Amino acid sequence: MAADNAATGGVGGINNGTLLGGDGTGDARVSLFSVDLGLVKRARALDGTVLPDLAQVNPGQEIYFTISVDNPTDAPVTDVRMTDLLDESQFAYVPGTMQEVLVASGANDAAVWSGSWNPLTDPVGPPDDVASITNSGGPPGPDRLTLGSETPQINQPLTVPARGLRAIRFRVRVL
Repeated sequence: MAADNAATGGVGGINNGTLLGGDGTGDARVSLFSVDLGLVKRARALDGTVLPDLAQVNPGQEIYFTISVDNPTDAPVTDVRMTDLLDESQFAYVPGTMQEVLVASGANDAAVWSGSWNPLTDPVGPPDDVASITNSGGPPGPDRLTLGSETPQINQPLTVPARGLRAIRFRVRVL
């Protein structure tokens, strides 16, 4: 998707549709492009196998959730913000399991899973602070995951570099 806009300006207060020297030689057309980013949440077995929709899981079983943002453009996407609430009647977060990975845009499930995952801390604050998980005020235990500087858990801004896919994973126990 694209939209063309015109910028005007000139010398001495004369608006002549140019931004170069005020003499009409500049190009005042600005094109804005909009690209939908790929946002995916998946459930995976502990070995990384993607669980199909409506897959059977058992109480006490641990699985991973992954959330990924794919940026296929030539420009970085800054200040990405997301919130994901766990259904505490079905899942309990496993503390200390949050990790992130950065791979090439368009990477398949196997490439994402086999990437170099880096640990993240659960609470808001150093040393990583791009994601955190806290208790939303319901039953005891962390259940509100935020990525980026999303309120009320103000993390560091989350950036997805040009032609990059950034993913966060964490483990839950099925209740």
